[in-house]
Amino acid sequence: MQFVTPMPFQEAINKLGDQTPIGAALSSSEWSDVPVALRDNAFFSANVESLRFLQRAQDSLGDFLAGNVKTLDDGQTLLATGGRAAFIDQMQKFLLGEGVVRSDGGLTDITSGRRLGLIFDTKVQQAGDFGYWRQGLDPDVLNEFPAMRFIRVKDVREPRQSHERYQDQVYLKTDPIWALVINQDFGVPWGPWGWGCGHDVEDVDRDEAEKLGLIKPGERLSPAPLLQKYNFNSNLSASTLGVEPELLAKMKKVFGDQIIIEGDTMRWRESAAEIPRPENPDRTSPVSAALNLRVSGSLKVEVNTAVAAIDQVHDDGDLPEIPVLSSRKSSLGFLRSTFTSDGQTATQIGVRATGQWPALTMAHEAGHLLDLEAIGENGSFATAAGDAEMKKVLAAANDTESIRALRDKLNNVESMETRRGLRYLLKPEEIWARAYAQFITEQSGSPLLVRQLAAAIKMDALRQWSPEDFKPVSDAIKTMFQNLGWL
Repeated sequence: MQFVTPMPFQEAINKLGDQTPIGAALSSSEWSDVPVALRDNAFFSANVESLRFLQRAQDSLGDFLAGNVKTLDDGQTLLATGGRAAFIDQMQKFLLGEGVVRSDGGLTDITSGRRLGLIFDTKVQQAGDFGYWRQGLDPDVLNEFPAMRFIRVKDVREPRQSHERYQDQVYLKTDPIWALVINQDFGVPWGPWGWGCGHDVEDVDRDEAEKLGLIKPGERLSPAPLLQKYNFNSNLSASTLGVEPELLAKMKKVFGDQIIIEGDTMRWRESAAEIPRPENPDRTSPVSAALNLRVSGSLKVEVNTAVAAIDQVHDDGDLPEIPVLSSRKSSLGFLRSTFTSDGQTATQIGVRATGQWPALTMAHEAGHLLDLEAIGENGSFATAAGDAEMKKVLAAANDTESIRALRDKLNNVESMETRRGLRYLLKPEEIWARAYAQFITEQSGSPLLVRQLAAAIKMDALRQWSPEDFKPVSDAIKTMFQNLGWL
């Protein structure tokens, strides 16, 4: 099925969102050797190793399928990813920011419109065709339209001869011919029906199927065996039985830590219940105990890294449990709260997987959570309520060269947009959250956080602090945490 506008059915959206981004230097033909249950659970593109790119592409396509909107600074709303051209533009800008240089502009050039357009077409069609197939297996729909006709919908440069013999032929939806014979490239009973294939399917009603002798009058088909066999995203694993030892060895080498092979099963690491985090036996009330991580893919690795670093550095007192979700907002992250009779209370943390530094953002938002729920009186932000301990930290921060430079810049710029951004950075709660994220980075020594802190400083030298400039702030935070009993 060809789709050029967002699709209304949830099956297509879930299909794309449930896949795990997997980076590997494998060609399309080499990916076809990977067992279908694993391949269908992976969001991949031939010879693409960057998980950040794959996560960004998956999120952008998810926005398109779901028809998600974003709000501009002036309050206007528009589709986050309006279509194929918008996807290509977003990904080209992302790759430019990642330092990926354009090469020949061909299909092997990940920055080219041709290659990005192919990714859009293939992924959207895979999700859409799965949704069409899945809805067609509803018991009532299946028995009203029990078969499909294989039809050509567009001309292609090199039609594959193996498909010509099946053109205009009709088979039951439950016939294994769809996955085993017609769709040999992908090995599933839904489209696309092969790389560069111009064929699609159309439903055939019961009257015609009976006339063709495919089903008897009164006979009912059961979708259960088919749904069980191709319920990949629920099973999340594949069998190693029948897989050549050479292929298993190659998969271990190519996928590395992304794959877990245990006994007679194999699965993507994302399918494990948890990505391991180092434990600190000295921590009796870790921040992680309050965070219900509902993130996946590369974002889960980023968030876990930040939370592990926080647990390594300090306890938190007593925090309410809140979810951590993937955000599609334009901001890098957010802490959402609500007002109750007892004041404000945190309800959710969101982190944008496609932000410049997701792990550092997670630490930043955790700082906001502590500001509201653990430092000072419950029900209000310590940075706004004038908590004595927090005031000492903010005083140390306000005396740094970085904050003084931000204030000087605010007093000497005329652009309203720039002034708005500077005022935001100078809010007490934002100064605290940035300071907390840098404190966690320096105290934990997490390589990922260190790299992301350096990237933030490189983008804007005034956004964070140099190590020397930050030392008085770090000392003030350490003293506050000692007084709170967290160190």
